[in-house]
Amino acid sequence: MKITKKKISNTESSIDIIIENRDYINPFESKLKEFKKRVNLKGFRPGMVPIQLIKKMYGKSVLIEEINKIISEKINSYIKEERIKIIGEPIAKESDIDKADLNNLKDIFFKFHVGHLSDFKIESFSKKNKFTLFNIKVESKAINETIENLKVQYADVNNLKEVTEKSNIYSKISYKDKEHKGLLDIKMLEKKESKKLIGKKLNDSINIDLKKLSKNDERTVSQILGDSIKIEDIPSNVALQIENIIERTPAKLNTTFFDKIFGPGKVKNKKDFNAEIKKSIEFNYMRETEIYLNRIIENELLSKNKIDMPNSYVEDWVKKNNDEETSKKIINEQFEDYCKQIKWSYIVDDIVEKYKISVENEEIEQVAKSQIEQQLMSSGMQNVGKDINKFVDNYLKHNKGENYLKIFNQVKSNKVFNKIKEKSTITKKSITFDKFKTLASKL
Repeated sequence: MKITKKKISNTESSIDIIIENRDYINPFESKLKEFKKRVNLKGFRPGMVPIQLIKKMYGKSVLIEEINKIISEKINSYIKEERIKIIGEPIAKESDIDKADLNNLKDIFFKFHVGHLSDFKIESFSKKNKFTLFNIKVESKAINETIENLKVQYADVNNLKEVTEKSNIYSKISYKDKEHKGLLDIKMLEKKESKKLIGKKLNDSINIDLKKLSKNDERTVSQILGDSIKIEDIPSNVALQIENIIERTPAKLNTTFFDKIFGPGKVKNKKDFNAEIKKSIEFNYMRETEIYLNRIIENELLSKNKIDMPNSYVEDWVKKNNDEETSKKIINEQFEDYCKQIKWSYIVDDIVEKYKISVENEEIEQVAKSQIEQQLMSSGMQNVGKDINKFVDNYLKHNKGENYLKIFNQVKSNKVFNKIKEKSTITKKSITFDKFKTLASKL
């Protein structure tokens, strides 16, 4: 097999492959023999169909399948060996495989077109590389706001017999031949129309203008009806029957509330609760400042290393691999970020190779386990126990390992950032949350 690369530009190349007959004859003939064993053809006993007849009936499709396997393996190996920073996959442009004579097999020619990044080389990091890691001060205001938000989020729910100005109403809403299970939050609705509901009791029925009630907002109507509804499809008056009335009141600061937030028995009084809230805020602030620093590092490396891309090629690739709506959104609204992501992924791989960074399977499983535990605890499942391993296994195998790859890239990227910080000079600086928000908004 002969492979040659011809440079079209610093971001596009053609790869010519000549696959010689000795490269594919044996696998091709072996595949035909397998067919011979399996083919059932009228007039022949199983396994006794002449090989020439098998070749005539199935030879071309078998040949194409076997050669495609060889070509795919060889071109991917070549791209890896030559360190071509390819975008997408090679695009087949020419081939004379259709002219192949099954009785006189010769060399077969293929031409591929590839788009790739221009050459670049990441310099080694040293203490001359300087970055700032912010330390956000936790103010009493933030602690109090967090507690108030949690009190609303974990509000106590009381069942009422009569609708008040603070009620949520579960109802049956009917119009034309349609019926919906509706949920109305009186506080969020148009005041004049919602007054018709105040004082109504369980099982009461009322005709009401749903359009006016929702302030003619299609999104609000859809939320009320629990379905995506166009506002013009709703009549002016609908029949509403009250099925349940509840009122949510902010939770009280007691052990029941503390247990909901941090787990049974972990916090016993308000002082300890405030301390734990402060720790949670500090952790979240630390995560935010680390993400900010990572973005600063990423932006600096992208700007410092001039990397060209074949924009037209990338646009064609986006159109080929996405539906029309998604393609337009990427190309018209997200194209710059899309290209940055491709460049950054190759910068990461360069640093991984330079510093011999590795990602172990145990690390991926641990990250998945941590993420799943947090999700389950936030939904109220406190004691998952041994079942967590089943959740992790199913999650990582889901969608042909897509979640596994996602976490792998996440761990790899974090290790790269940590290596850069380890080699660089990191200065810590205190800052208020408001000032940090202003800085972060400019990135």
